[in-house]
Amino acid sequence: MTEWKKIFRWVGIAAAGCSFLFRPSFVGAQGEGGGYANLSPSEARDLIGKRSGDPGFVLLDVRTPKEFEEERIEGSVLVDYQASDFRKKIAGFDREKTYLVYCRSGNRTVGALKAMREQGFRDLHHLAGGIRKWKEAGFPTVK
Repeated sequence: MTEWKKIFRWVGIAAAGCSFLFRPSFVGAQGEGGGYANLSPSEARDLIGKRSGDPGFVLLDVRTPKEFEEERIEGSVLVDYQASDFRKKIAGFDREKTYLVYCRSGNRTVGALKAMREQGFRDLHHLAGGIRKWKEAGFPTVK
């Protein structure tokens, strides 16, 4: 009988752990299971402000060079997600740094973040809605 109690105890612990991992708030914080945080424009602006000048933080724009030249969030680094050498370029990046990644609307960013996770990047953030939502929130861009 005590053996059954041990089994039920472990099943209960496992069930509790699974219920935590699949809570909507936890899943949403992980980019719908993608392993990154979805940030609103306000949250992204706060992160940029806190990490400004920090060599361990990278604001990564994954749009095209033309889009980047037209406007960008100040301090951004460009790596075109649509370029054939995107994966090769990010392979040279430091995986220990924190990355806030954005594109125009958020679609390319999801693909870029997936590729980065596959290459071992751990501290990733997504500007949900991209630079479009950033501007709608009234935050500045530079040319």
